[in-house]
Amino acid sequence: MSQFHLTQCYYQGVGVDEDHTKAVDMFRSLAECGMAQAQVALGRCFESGEGVDQDYSTAIEWYSKAADQGSEDGRLHIFWIGMCHRHGGGVSKDYEKAFEWFGKSANQHNSYGEWIVGFCCYHGYGVIKDHTKAVEWYRKSAEQGNRYAQDWLGHCYHGGRGVPQDIDTAIFWYRKSADHGWPYAINSLKELGKWP
Repeated sequence: MSQFHLTQCYYQGVGVDEDHTKAVDMFRSLAECGMAQAQVALGRCFESGEGVDQDYSTAIEWYSKAADQGSEDGRLHIFWIGMCHRHGGGVSKDYEKAFEWFGKSANQHNSYGEWIVGFCCYHGYGVIKDHTKAVEWYRKSAEQGNRYAQDWLGHCYHGGRGVPQDIDTAIFWYRKSADHGWPYAINSLKELGKWP
């Protein structure tokens, strides 16, 4: 762990001259030994092109290794791997592959993964459209405090999509999201005459 912190010093220029190339070499050494934090850090270097040529495929490989170890940071990066596939960031755009990665993130109880799986189910991105399933995933994420899922869950109750229409429950979830400052939820509350 002390080697990892020393490497961070080189990466950030704390107490030593900033040297991304040296940091990459040090991260790689630790990553190859199986340290999940170093695998994530090395993935970030490849993603951003700091100390190495930018290479999304290699970034994804390192993120995947960390995620396979159950690393919390790796779990978040599983979500981002899905986003790369969804938007074509460094890899070919592929909604089905994106949904597969989002599912891995959601199954590890990442609230963003749960929210985006719900979003994909709602719209039919990479999976058959299913509003009922979308509500299930939105609820899991919303109960963890994810403002996007809270807003979408409110949207489902507001329009009766995947659940019976229930304006009071819609307002409840919109308010939870609005309390986190999410402007779309605030706008929905304004439309219903419930803001502030």
